[in-house]
Amino acid sequence: MAPGKTAPRLLQDLFTYDPRHEERAGRNLLTSAPPQHDTQAPAVPAVPYRNCRHNLLVKQEQSLGLAPDGELGLESAYRIASYCSTCRWHVDVLVQHQSGTANIKSCGKGNQEYALHHFLYHGEDDSNGSDRLDAQLRPRTYTFRCSAPECAVEVRISLRPPRFSDQDIDTLTNQAQLRRRLEAAKRIAGDRADTVMARRVDGPDYLNTYLQDSLNPTKGKARIPLLNKKFLKTFGRDCDLILKRLGFENRQEEDEDGTLVEVWYLPKPEEPATTGTTLRETIEDARYELNSIILDIPQSERVNCRHQPFDCNPARPYLEQALACADYAKAQGRETRNTNHEEDHPYYASLGAVGDFDDALILFAFSRQCALDIENKSYYFECLQDLAAGRKSEVLGMQVAMLASKGVTTKRETERAYQYFGIDPTHAGVISDDHIIGCFRSRLSDISLIQAEEARKQLRVLGDVRDSDRIRAEASGSIETYEQAMAWFELEHGAADDFVQTMYSLKTQDNPAEVETAQKALRVIAEHRQSERLRNFLKFGTISEPEMDLGDAYAAFNVADRSVALDPAVLESVLSTYDIGSNERERMERACALIQQDQSQRFDNQPSNSSMPVMRRNNYPLETWPVGLRNIGNTCYLNSVLQFLFTIKPLRELILNCEHHMQDISPEALKDKKVGRIAVTAERVVTAQKFVRELRSLFERMITASTDTVQPAIDIASLALCKSDNPEESVQSPQADATKGTALGTIDGAAVYGPMLPPAAELFTPADVPAGSLISVDDTSPADSDMKDGDAEPITPADSVMDDDTTARDHDSTKQSKPDDSDMPAPPTRPPPVPPRADPKPAIKPAVPSSTKIGRIEESARQQDAAEVMANIFDLIRCAITGDTILREGEQGDAIKDLFFGEVTTVMEKPGGTEKAHEFRDHFLVATGRRDRSLYATLDEDFGLSEIEGGGGSRYDYVERPAPIQIINVKRLQFEKGEAIYDRSHVGLEKVMYLDRYLAQTPTLSEDQLLDLRKTQWAKQKQLRGLEAKRTKLQTTGLEGMNLPECLEATSDYINSLMTEKSEEQSHEAATLISLPTPPPELSDTLQNSAVDLAIELSGIDAQISSLESEIDNVFRDCNSVPYRLHAIFTHRGDVKGGHYWIYIYDFQSNEWRSYNDESVEKVVDEGEVLNKEDKIRPKVSAGVVYVRADLAEQYTQAVCRKPERTDHEEPKPDIEMQDFLVDSDDEMPALEPVDMANIPVIEGVEKA
Repeated sequence: MAPGKTAPRLLQDLFTYDPRHEERAGRNLLTSAPPQHDTQAPAVPAVPYRNCRHNLLVKQEQSLGLAPDGELGLESAYRIASYCSTCRWHVDVLVQHQSGTANIKSCGKGNQEYALHHFLYHGEDDSNGSDRLDAQLRPRTYTFRCSAPECAVEVRISLRPPRFSDQDIDTLTNQAQLRRRLEAAKRIAGDRADTVMARRVDGPDYLNTYLQDSLNPTKGKARIPLLNKKFLKTFGRDCDLILKRLGFENRQEEDEDGTLVEVWYLPKPEEPATTGTTLRETIEDARYELNSIILDIPQSERVNCRHQPFDCNPARPYLEQALACADYAKAQGRETRNTNHEEDHPYYASLGAVGDFDDALILFAFSRQCALDIENKSYYFECLQDLAAGRKSEVLGMQVAMLASKGVTTKRETERAYQYFGIDPTHAGVISDDHIIGCFRSRLSDISLIQAEEARKQLRVLGDVRDSDRIRAEASGSIETYEQAMAWFELEHGAADDFVQTMYSLKTQDNPAEVETAQKALRVIAEHRQSERLRNFLKFGTISEPEMDLGDAYAAFNVADRSVALDPAVLESVLSTYDIGSNERERMERACALIQQDQSQRFDNQPSNSSMPVMRRNNYPLETWPVGLRNIGNTCYLNSVLQFLFTIKPLRELILNCEHHMQDISPEALKDKKVGRIAVTAERVVTAQKFVRELRSLFERMITASTDTVQPAIDIASLALCKSDNPEESVQSPQADATKGTALGTIDGAAVYGPMLPPAAELFTPADVPAGSLISVDDTSPADSDMKDGDAEPITPADSVMDDDTTARDHDSTKQSKPDDSDMPAPPTRPPPVPPRADPKPAIKPAVPSSTKIGRIEESARQQDAAEVMANIFDLIRCAITGDTILREGEQGDAIKDLFFGEVTTVMEKPGGTEKAHEFRDHFLVATGRRDRSLYATLDEDFGLSEIEGGGGSRYDYVERPAPIQIINVKRLQFEKGEAIYDRSHVGLEKVMYLDRYLAQTPTLSEDQLLDLRKTQWAKQKQLRGLEAKRTKLQTTGLEGMNLPECLEATSDYINSLMTEKSEEQSHEAATLISLPTPPPELSDTLQNSAVDLAIELSGIDAQISSLESEIDNVFRDCNSVPYRLHAIFTHRGDVKGGHYWIYIYDFQSNEWRSYNDESVEKVVDEGEVLNKEDKIRPKVSAGVVYVRADLAEQYTQAVCRKPERTDHEEPKPDIEMQDFLVDSDDEMPALEPVDMANIPVIEGVEKA
């Protein structure tokens, strides 16, 4: 679980949280855990200096239960509505008990065990709209719940932006605008206009009066003529939007003399309501804001105001009472500290505490954090230790000493222990216990006894931190149990006696001092297993090793049926999962050799490096057909990305000749290198260059392989999938839940494990292959992917109180790395579409947690999709190579930037003028809107005109410089009411797409001409949205399958039958029926007529929508000067729980489509398979598409690049057509050749006479 915070800490963060600067700060001060404090790194202010230190005042009308001496009952709730008089944001805090909770026992001063609430963040409501430019001004609601087991208190904190924007205030109070408004009044009213300009205070003052009158209606005050002198000079026509937003209505009326006059009517708010957003609440909010605006105007300018500003009570006392922290125990001398202007030491925030806590509350906060966030217990202990020293507290010091005696260590001690063994502490999450023990043992033979004791001490620290019995046992040096003995020999519990003997020999031959320990470990194992062989070895020093027979060889690969022909590539793939030089590898190599010999004799089935013919997967000549990529574990989408990248000729040539482009890693060369607006470190370059070299090796094998498939190296997968300079760093250990295994969810009730195998395919798992790797006798197909500031002075001793650092400044980049993240890779330029996620239920059989590299790659792979993998690969390649130019903001210009990145301009038209923002994008992200649409329609929506949130103008996008290769990703995962929904809507694709409509200008149309066409389209789209909203209103009734006309018709029929029904029995039920109120006779006919009218209206709306959609499509009908041709389609089948990726790629040289499905590369016979919607319950959908500029399509793409090598002893032969029983389950198994029964060799036993 995540760390939490006590109630006072939550309040302190609330009073300093400013949504306007959240993005620049890089984290949400209210909901996210504070960064762990590093004493070696430059200090960062706890609160960004731009943040408003809120002065929250109570809004009495909107609050509930504010009695100062009241108690929070079990059935009651507090709602403290407030607003900040400085930034004018509105903050509502609702404190209530969760319904249906048993054993309710609220936290607070009377609770000895839980003196304070300790809150955990439980999510955000109404978070849509966060991708827009003004997302920081959106309303938001955060939910927190107390972590105490018997406490049911839930806190919902809602924040809303001001009702008046800065532009609104300027409109009301700017003297230059008021002067122009007076001149306009003279032109409108002539001599009747006032001659004196309105004061700055008049606008807010008069508006405040109008709003007060609307809340307390009085006859004769609801109407304001436009020609009213004061109204005209103060508001004129410039403030219409402000007035209408507040509920004012503008009308044309006849005056007494019959002339038309323009008048305004005051808002008509609803009756007071306790919850919900209403016009009354809007007016009340506006009045509170106007009160603050008036107070900001100097007193000398506020003379003769209609209403004197009113005072409001501070909200803090009520909030403290509601959260049961009004009178918590405080440390001596800290009772009067001002939390709005004094910063606590960062360790307080890490514990979820504040600086004025007394010692008991500090210990309470420490215990809650440790209980809920066990992984960071050492860091919390470090916080407690330093605070005890800083506060000079005997109580805390005693507790620290007690915890240390129990083996609890600080983060610094943990880091020193890792560093002692040469391990980077940031890699601790992916380093195994075996690796740590191995580092320890490798040192013992080279150090003195004193140094050995220090090594054991450091090892004990790691054993306690990692809660590892194996490490603790190794540190103690004792061997008493079977588990300790096997751990000493570095063997799994199920290892055979032969391996135990082998490890004994290895342990003792180079280190005679270990003989006594080795004998003890061997004796423990022998007794536990009751093994006579091991006992004999202990006694005589020898052990007989039985010869491996053919049955043992097949058993080693878990093949039960030897009558089936095996794919040699599968055997080689399984063999590659074992470390070269290991005993297991040698045993499996012997088994593989026996199987290959048997297969070649019986089925003419020979491995690729043999002189015998290779079994083929298709009938195409090798030099004319691309190779498939074998799946090495959750990598179906990685294979799709690699196949696509291979077809891009400039990129492929860059990779194949990468040594000519590699980046120099000297500090001077890297000084100005930026990728994704992030400075690139030498470590990042080294990792990226390793990836590029691995990619070059793969591309070379894809060109020269003499087989139909190749297997990507494990390092390619780990570097492409794991976003870290160390590919193992970001891979979570799969120990948490062994039942998850490789399950990917289901499709139509069937479990998903990568490409679907034929029904007759037989699965087998090698005995010593890491559990979780699924192998088939056809090929290795493991489970596929599921679709996851300031320059402050250093902080010195703990508990030091810091003043605001007014010199702190935010960095230019909004993505600032944490102090420990120097070795982390640069993130992609934009987040990819959210991938589908895996079904947590196990399929086929539960997997055992794997400690192998493949297992770790699978864990990382489950969290990403093709778009994210591609972005990571782009970043790696760009980090690895030298740049050609320097672009805007110091960004590196290179081949990847030239090929895949376009420049998009965002135009924002605001009342203050037009602003433009530019950014590089490597893809467009579109959504279908949960309905079948053309690709043009989705792009039109992405680039179209939209309102800036808060009514601050409009915005639209266009492409300043298009990319030669344009990637378009489709957002398939949607969220409705907090639940993930998989969007299977079809996106209609054109083989040729024209980008004219999205460009700044084209060879045939200027920028102004294109803008005029866009405006025409926007107007029609706005009309279309209005019709769609009206249709939705008529179609939505709350009854599934019935629209409004149908509901009215059904109601009419029911009333008609009720009125005509006559009872023939005088039963009690009949009498009751007759006594029911009788509806008016004309009601049924009226409803029937209304139903007919609405049905006609609905039909007419449908016709209008169809017509408008056609007109919208035709706006750019003649814009076809910038064509792009369809090259690739990333395809996914599944749901939010899992699925499978493959890719369709068009070969411009041979004019044909191919389907690349892991190791299978097939020709697409019917193009409709690629472009048309699939008629299935769960159809395949396009997750991304790639278009290439038409004039560069054949130059930039080459789907087939093959020069297969032949072995020295291989002679060219005609193609052999062979059938693979496992590839096509309908083919008959080839007949076995006759066997000479008289010459069968005797393997074991006695030949019968």
